[in-house]
Amino acid sequence: MTRILNERVMVLLALFLVGGGLYAATFGQNYSSVDTAQSPVFFPRIVLTLWMGLALIALVQAIRTQSDAAPVASWLRLGLLLVAAVIYTNLIGREGFFLPSVAFAAISLPIFGIRNPVAVGLYAITVPGALVLFFNYLLSMPLPVSRFTHLF
Repeated sequence: MTRILNERVMVLLALFLVGGGLYAATFGQNYSSVDTAQSPVFFPRIVLTLWMGLALIALVQAIRTQSDAAPVASWLRLGLLLVAAVIYTNLIGREGFFLPSVAFAAISLPIFGIRNPVAVGLYAITVPGALVLFFNYLLSMPLPVSRFTHLF
């Protein structure tokens, strides 16, 4: 039973479910008669498919591993991460990509043990910012934007 109820399996399951939630959210987006290859969700769907596939492979491998896995160190930490991921997936459509991603990174990094406030702040702002620049301006595949501004 500890082979299934360990922290690695739970985190991989959470990653798979978050990827699935994000993938499902792309189907709620309505665009004017844009064919599939030109849709702004085309490339994110490909990335999310790869994300879910890799998470599923790692999940199956973690479950099949015969070595004794450590039990979940903190169910509270894991629960907070799952709640934050569910809230994050639901906020992206309404509040855009950037602001919820900054908040999610600021919450999840301390959960994973990164407690340096400078590192958390830099990572929480630069990674979502770089993704917004990459998708919106380099690939011209806009991510959902905030209702407060059209820039991010």
